[in-house]
Amino acid sequence: MVIFLKFRIISNPNVYPGLHQESSARTSDAFKPLEVKSQMLIIWRSFCEYLKEKIQDCKGVNIRNFGAFTYEISSQLPKVGVELSKTKKDITEMLADKKTSHVLRPCFIIDAKFKKILTKFKDKDEVSKPKSQSSIYQKGYQMTYCNPTPIAASCYLHKNVVSDTIEAIFNAVFDLITMGKNILIKFGFCNMYFMDKNLSYKFAPEVQTTMKDVNETRSRMKRGITPVSQNWKISAVNKWERSNLSTLLDRPHTPLIKTVDNKIQMLKIMSLDLASTKSSRK
Repeated sequence: MVIFLKFRIISNPNVYPGLHQESSARTSDAFKPLEVKSQMLIIWRSFCEYLKEKIQDCKGVNIRNFGAFTYEISSQLPKVGVELSKTKKDITEMLADKKTSHVLRPCFIIDAKFKKILTKFKDKDEVSKPKSQSSIYQKGYQMTYCNPTPIAASCYLHKNVVSDTIEAIFNAVFDLITMGKNILIKFGFCNMYFMDKNLSYKFAPEVQTTMKDVNETRSRMKRGITPVSQNWKISAVNKWERSNLSTLLDRPHTPLIKTVDNKIQMLKIMSLDLASTKSSRK
């Protein structure tokens, strides 16, 4: 489906304007500019990897004018009638033993822009929240916005190119749904189905299995357990090296690439000089 969207966006530059309509220069001299189609595909691949990494880290991500992938916290209190008969402990001792478990359920919150055209979608609250909270950043668990900077760094492109590409893709999705088209979007960790003005989604089994593990989920939900002195020792470079986005593209040896390019340019100049010379007869 992304390939079809790509052709639609490229063939309608007036409807979807932006830097994604042209081949952009890379931020590293070791990479050559890509054609527009390949450029959009590599941005989409990096975008999906970015979302997958955030979801696996139990963080929600808000995509502007589309929606937010997040988690709902489900608290399971001790069953007094059952567990008291087995453990012979009162409720105070059970709470002291931290018997209350919290499980994260992955979910998706559609943006208000898409709710207007999804006429058959039941507008249910995926995440329970107080009525005083209206912003999407106040919904879900550890919500953040979709940052184009790490996506651009993994593709070796400018962040404005990434922002325009992602915006154009979801604008094309909105237009196709408005026209009554059925769309399947595969993010790698979640499949979204827009069928007959309705929305349904299904997360990958590995995401659901990980979130059902109470011990694993509880360790990820803890905050402030890392000493401050340890945070100062971890630089941004170290965090980037741990990310999957840093290994998305194998970076070639830049000095070697520059040397090869210089030799090619020298051969071009030599060929022009040889072609411009005239043989003289004695």
